[in-house]
Amino acid sequence: MLGLLRRLFGGVDTDKKEDVSATVAVRASADKAAETRSENESGNIDAASDDKDTRDSAFFCREVLVGRDQKIVGYEFGFPQHLQSSIMEKRVRVRQYYDDLLLRHLAGLELDSFLGDRLALVEISHASLKHPSLAVLLYRKVSLLLSFPETGVLDARTLAEITAIAKQLRDSGARIGLKWQSHWPRKAADFPVLPQADFIQVAWPDCADPDCAAFFSDLRRIGVPSAPMKLIVGGLQTPDDFWQCYRLGADYFRGVFINNRGKNRGTKSTINRLRVLQLLNGLRRDPDASHLEEEMKQDPVLSYRLLAYANSPLLGMTDKVTHLGRAVTVIGRDNLYRWLASLLFNVNDPNYYEYALTEQALARAALMERLGKNASGVKPDALFLTGLFSLLDQLMNNPLEELVTQVQLAADIQLALIRREGVLARFLALAEACERMDPETIEQHAEALGLSSRTISLAVFDALSWAHAMTQLNEA
Repeated sequence: MLGLLRRLFGGVDTDKKEDVSATVAVRASADKAAETRSENESGNIDAASDDKDTRDSAFFCREVLVGRDQKIVGYEFGFPQHLQSSIMEKRVRVRQYYDDLLLRHLAGLELDSFLGDRLALVEISHASLKHPSLAVLLYRKVSLLLSFPETGVLDARTLAEITAIAKQLRDSGARIGLKWQSHWPRKAADFPVLPQADFIQVAWPDCADPDCAAFFSDLRRIGVPSAPMKLIVGGLQTPDDFWQCYRLGADYFRGVFINNRGKNRGTKSTINRLRVLQLLNGLRRDPDASHLEEEMKQDPVLSYRLLAYANSPLLGMTDKVTHLGRAVTVIGRDNLYRWLASLLFNVNDPNYYEYALTEQALARAALMERLGKNASGVKPDALFLTGLFSLLDQLMNNPLEELVTQVQLAADIQLALIRREGVLARFLALAEACERMDPETIEQHAEALGLSSRTISLAVFDALSWAHAMTQLNEA
């Protein structure tokens, strides 16, 4: 029943420091099935992948990529690192089987609906370059990250074939990445596939030697000058790891470091949070939002952002909104309340922690709202605010109970946030389980709330899309 649900992609989990990706696992039955198929069948991967039991046993993850501006620039889709290492040690046919599970699932999702202009990397074995699902994924601008055996060296014939296919794909507009192995020759020119690569991903322990900077420089000289090769460093554990690789000149960064704020401090905001709290309280006391125009005029930054929101594609207005009163009317009381609440997450000079946490809070709020839109006795606004405020303490480094008291939230929201009780708390628990991909907890709460796996899957991607759009709007 929850087969599709178990392949949801999780968000950044700030509670579990040990793994920034969704908690993902592949059951032993899938491994056994792959071995059996590869031994007993004549190489028909399509037939193997149609086995529902083994297909439904796969769990995949979405791991954040951070750019040099410390913003989220994309995602890497695949199996988690500890499982990927295990898969890499297996025979080619078994690795193709796992690739088939991943690629077929991703091809069935509308990835471009929430990616926008962000990068999407899918890690697969070099042996899966001819998989039929690649046509769909590459059409959606998904980039490939090719992984190779961790031991041994590929023979010249295999390398030549891989190079030819990679060139063909790249000539047709695809973007190709290579996952660097420590045993490869340190002279970039000695590896013939490199000129076809748009990205190189290097593991943090492998790039920490004194020759790393020179090696990076050597890699950058490969390829066309107009599109220099991008360097991705994976496996970063701490903020110190991030900054060391940043100084080495890497372009993208991946790892559990993103869950670590580095310094235990609150965040400074370009928004007057006290005024935002006052406006939120005013909206709660008075359903008529017309008085807000005069209050908004006292804050130029809020006024500017209000007009920007009223004219954003999110509201679909055809006529330009130029007056604050008109903006308040166009946005409406409910949307205005949500927008003001989201501004509490605005920070000045944010780092990767604040960027990731802000987007997670917005996505969690939107997900809860979407999951409860048909639930009886539950208001969408209450779900939205419960999700949004559930992470505010981590961003502002203040106790959640204190923040909730300042905003004077409704009793049911306070009950969910402070005591984790009530129906709102059940939706919150489900949203948190989706983020960290906890299948048992997801199943438990989904059944209790009467939600299907398809409903949750669609709501996750819709919420991510909305959160991305709101993040871009608030950064304008």
